[in-house]
Amino acid sequence: MADAERFWAHAASVYDDGIDYVFGNSMRQILLDALKRESNLGRTVEFGCGTGFYTPLLAEVSGSVVATDIAEEMLDRTQKRILGFPTVRVQKENCEKTTFPPSSFDTAFFGLTFHMVDGPATLDEMYRILTPGGRLLILTPVIDGLRISDILRTILRNKRVFGRFRQPGTVLYTKQSLCDLVTRGVFLIQTAEQLQDPAHPGGFSGLYLTAVKA
Repeated sequence: MADAERFWAHAASVYDDGIDYVFGNSMRQILLDALKRESNLGRTVEFGCGTGFYTPLLAEVSGSVVATDIAEEMLDRTQKRILGFPTVRVQKENCEKTTFPPSSFDTAFFGLTFHMVDGPATLDEMYRILTPGGRLLILTPVIDGLRISDILRTILRNKRVFGRFRQPGTVLYTKQSLCDLVTRGVFLIQTAEQLQDPAHPGGFSGLYLTAVKA
């Protein structure tokens, strides 16, 4: 975790300008547009808020939001982005082991971060901190349909932008492998929608997965 914290602290200054280039498309915006369909998320916790790209919209569809990250530098950027949103507070947290009491939230949200954490440990923690029937929203890249050359191109882009071939802890999920993992964690999947950028077919697609605590 210390390695990941150092990486994201360093990456904060280049993340917004570089992440679309790394993925090779507009996946981040496409997933944001899909998130606009949500409503009444209640008490929401966001993990890996990064620079706060998704946080203002979460504030609009939630009663309250706790936006968390492991890197203070990322939290500083989110704090600037959510000025004017009094229902949001930022807080340093590790999603694999949080400081929150049981049943603290109605919704847990991961925007392009779940593929860089310990999946089983994180799902166990989400089950603990969500209320009965609480919702889990995961927006993540998946490799379905990609060629080896597409993946290698992304790895090289990552090196150019962030100085490493991959982010700490990265797991390359398929739609099926992530669904299998979530259901093993005693969550019931509601939707698992794969979203693509038709203008850039060689880039990663994004999976919009929603599940509920059984």
